[in-house]
Amino acid sequence: LLSAADDVTRLRLYEDSARKGSVIIQGLEEVQVHSKREVYQILEKGSAKRQTAATLMNAHSSRSHTVFTVTVHMKESSVEGEEVLRIGKLNLVDLAGSENVGRSGAMDKRAREAGNINQSLLTLGRVITCLVERAPHIPYRESKLTRLLQDSLG
Repeated sequence: LLSAADDVTRLRLYEDSARKGSVIIQGLEEVQVHSKREVYQILEKGSAKRQTAATLMNAHSSRSHTVFTVTVHMKESSVEGEEVLRIGKLNLVDLAGSENVGRSGAMDKRAREAGNINQSLLTLGRVITCLVERAPHIPYRESKLTRLLQDSLG
């Protein structure tokens, strides 16, 4: 999934009514590939769009999370001769690091970004804790990151 090169709008996630627990992300495209080379080209294209900025703590601080989703479709023939479609999904996730706003020197927009990054990382931690403890409610919807990864997290 890739957003347009000049797209700086906020991502909008919607429930996919056709597939329970899945989401649709407005404005992103799904790209079909047929070789490893094509996969690497897509990864490089996405990596080039990654937002980074200098802080006092890191010259190339990530200002966003990156999620690269690979969905593999395989057709096989069963012993009875029926065609069986197997689908597997793999999320490759590169999380932006949390940072102490005071020590990093982040101000204004960068401070807000840091707050949003920290909030999504805290939510991811809460979701994982709730899953481990088998809590009755898992707070997936508190973050776009956890909502997007819900079907992979459990």
